[in-house]
Amino acid sequence: MAWTYVFDLDGTLYDIGNGYERRCRARVYEYMRDALGCESVARAEEIWREHFPKHNQTLRALRRAGYDVDADAYWARTRGDPSEFLTPRAETRAMLDAIAATGGRRLVFTNCHERQAREALRALGIEDCFDGVFGAGGMGDEAKPSAGAFERFFHAHDVRDPTRCVFFEDSLKNLRAASSLFGMVTVLIAGKTLDEEVRENDVNASSTDTTAVETPTSFVDLVVAGGVLDVDALRRGAARATARARLALGFALDRDS
Repeated sequence: MAWTYVFDLDGTLYDIGNGYERRCRARVYEYMRDALGCESVARAEEIWREHFPKHNQTLRALRRAGYDVDADAYWARTRGDPSEFLTPRAETRAMLDAIAATGGRRLVFTNCHERQAREALRALGIEDCFDGVFGAGGMGDEAKPSAGAFERFFHAHDVRDPTRCVFFEDSLKNLRAASSLFGMVTVLIAGKTLDEEVRENDVNASSTDTTAVETPTSFVDLVVAGGVLDVDALRRGAARATARARLALGFALDRDS
């Protein structure tokens, strides 16, 4: 049975430090000021930082905070034009092509809306590399890392055995859910998101909230350091990978040096 390879988008298929994520977040604060009546960008940021960690998706967080948000207007305004920041990277495409050669499926699973996710993939030059894109439009009122978001993803793409899925993510929260709830093989892209989640955990060290960051070794099968995902990065993390990660990622790890 072939493996299914599941990729988050932001911070996984491109380096989150390239400025795009920072600009999207700035657009969120501007949208909150201009469309939702926040008195200033600074106040919008305070509200975002209060609510986002509880819900893991800004649209969901704003609605839970009591704002009436038009989803189409929100996604179009806050994601902007990804081609201003995102450009094709040959090494990323080579990795996706290597997966295709194994017969494995390649899917995107993101908290972003599918429309804007495809625009980003197009800017990265890899839209044609994927067999499906699943995001906020298909999740309804769910978002990663909720079990419901994963279940909707599995149903939409006829994933019958999640333990035969490899999940590439930059969020420990999402990887923990994937591993503990569904037995997916997990690959952490260790970058800016990890730093933010660790800081969040430090602040909330006494909290019993299930979204708090835990020691990753219990639910991460392989760590990609440096925030950039490609075959070479996978191979560098192989020495500390679990046996099942080495099995699932043989397309990369078994290559000659």
